[in-house]
Amino acid sequence: MNFPTIDFGWLGNGNLIGMMAVLHVMINHAVAIGGCVLAVSIEYRGRKDNNPALDAYAKQLTKWILIITTTVGAMTGVGIWFTTTVILPEAIGALLRIFHWAWFVEWLVFVTEVVLLLTYYYTWDQWKGEKKQRHFRVGVALCIMSWFTLVIITGILAAQINPGNWVETLSFWDAFLNPTWVPSTIFRTFAAITLGVAVLNIFIRWNLKEMRDRIVVQRIFGKWLVVSVPIMLLSGFWYLRSLPDQAKTLVKWASGMSETAFILLNVGGLFLIFVLALLLMDGKPKMPAVLTIFTAAFSLLLITEFEIVRENIRKPYVIYNYMYANGILKADAERLTKEGVLSNATFTTVKKITASNKLEAGEQLFRMQCISCHSIDGVRRSRAMTERIDGWSKDALMGFIPNMHQVHAVMPPFIGTKEELEALSEYLATIVSKRNGETAQGGK
Repeated sequence: MNFPTIDFGWLGNGNLIGMMAVLHVMINHAVAIGGCVLAVSIEYRGRKDNNPALDAYAKQLTKWILIITTTVGAMTGVGIWFTTTVILPEAIGALLRIFHWAWFVEWLVFVTEVVLLLTYYYTWDQWKGEKKQRHFRVGVALCIMSWFTLVIITGILAAQINPGNWVETLSFWDAFLNPTWVPSTIFRTFAAITLGVAVLNIFIRWNLKEMRDRIVVQRIFGKWLVVSVPIMLLSGFWYLRSLPDQAKTLVKWASGMSETAFILLNVGGLFLIFVLALLLMDGKPKMPAVLTIFTAAFSLLLITEFEIVRENIRKPYVIYNYMYANGILKADAERLTKEGVLSNATFTTVKKITASNKLEAGEQLFRMQCISCHSIDGVRRSRAMTERIDGWSKDALMGFIPNMHQVHAVMPPFIGTKEELEALSEYLATIVSKRNGETAQGGK
């Protein structure tokens, strides 16, 4: 309401945010966190065994960590800021107000992480002998800073779904130290290591020619997996138990699976990864290709699933029990329903609805209240209006929209006057029937 609206059309606003966020999380978890832990672990073993081949492999991993995190990782990180700021400016503004100092500290930590990464890589061949211990300590510090970035961001993200008592107290610590922060942080930490192993394990046979060295690295990977998989499973269940009651009921809907299928798929997948861990620790030089590829694919899908579920179970809010998914504050809903949304909007060409501007008013209302999740037409058919309300008349929409939040718990309530409801309904009926080649008032 206080910012201009932007429509990414066929792609969909929500899809753009989701794709950018998932890509960034994959890179951040698998490379910046998991990759660093594994590279430092391999360097430690190479120094301990006086094995130049392992040391060289650890340096090679670090080179790719540096390249990927400072290019694709950085661009997708900025991409998240860009997409969320232009699509959900009210939500980003609220999070900045709530977590101003946390985000500032996170920026300092990130800068420190980049400096440590540059130092770690470019001093690799310069710090030898007694200085090699110093180099290893830089690597450990890099792992800590990479993880600390996750800790801070997870506190902010977790508060969106369960801000605890923050809505009443407005205390920074109530928001940051929310009930889902610890289990979510633990899950993400060991998911990052699992992702790192899953991705890197595919390339071991090409990057390490000596069978002895390959077995050593595989055992390092296996040890990390043996620790990570059980902790991921336990923290995942802890995370589910820490969710608000309404969010718990939406897990099934958000995953697109039954509760039984959801549990069996995730527990079964983690079990197979655990099997891979045991095989790696057993020192088998040639791993079953199917299991190796499955682990990589399942790990990437697991973090994608986690992000999609987390994003959807907080609906109808973007900040739970405080701000609806369209950026309207829950506390303002009653007032705006009486006064009208358009008259209170800063960037709109329509302040008062007339017969001549009704369709324009309806479009403005759609952009303000619906476009963060829905599109008129688009790649995600389940959220495209041409699919959802195909054949609906204006009168049918006027009867449904005021009650949609009771029919679908994930929908925010419509906020606005009767005239605004009529304008939105007429716009939707008209534009959808036009796109589908139907008659607006008569339906099919």
